[in-house]
Amino acid sequence: FKAIEQYESFASEFEEYKKRYEKILEEKKAVLDMIEQIEQMRKEVFYKALKEIAVKFGKMFNKMTGGTGALSLEDPTNLESGLMIQATPAGKRLLNIDSMSGGEKTLTALAFLFAVQEYRPAPFYILDEIDAALDKENSLKVALLIKELSKDAQFVVITHNEMTIRQGDRVFGVTIENGESKIIGLELPKE
Repeated sequence: FKAIEQYESFASEFEEYKKRYEKILEEKKAVLDMIEQIEQMRKEVFYKALKEIAVKFGKMFNKMTGGTGALSLEDPTNLESGLMIQATPAGKRLLNIDSMSGGEKTLTALAFLFAVQEYRPAPFYILDEIDAALDKENSLKVALLIKELSKDAQFVVITHNEMTIRQGDRVFGVTIENGESKIIGLELPKE
């Protein structure tokens, strides 16, 4: 008779654990379903952003170089794969980034930066010597583009390039006098 009592006790306890186990399995399935939904939304948002930025990059690269540019993933089915930037400056064949000149790399990087900026603008940008590898003609193109973009955002450009300085609204210089830094500023006339 003791065995029957113990069996009923263990059976009751077993049923309780079984209900808990089934509830945990249901919760696990719900969490996994939620993770899958979030992952699907993440992919949709990423691919939408990549597609829009790729279009903007193509336009920006063309505006800056007269050539064609495209963005894609190394493996289109894997978000974790690398970003491929294909760039063909005007009058040249498709180049690998390693075979580009410093100026071409700079223009490609700036086209990408400005495409992202156009997709998701910020109110303020600091660009440090972005024109260091550019010749005068491309420095002027970039400076004029920044001037155009500065209608919607503020740009602080650190440079030694005369072509870029001439396009600024305000110019600040730093000199050292008796071991102390002095800031000199002037507002350039509007053209």
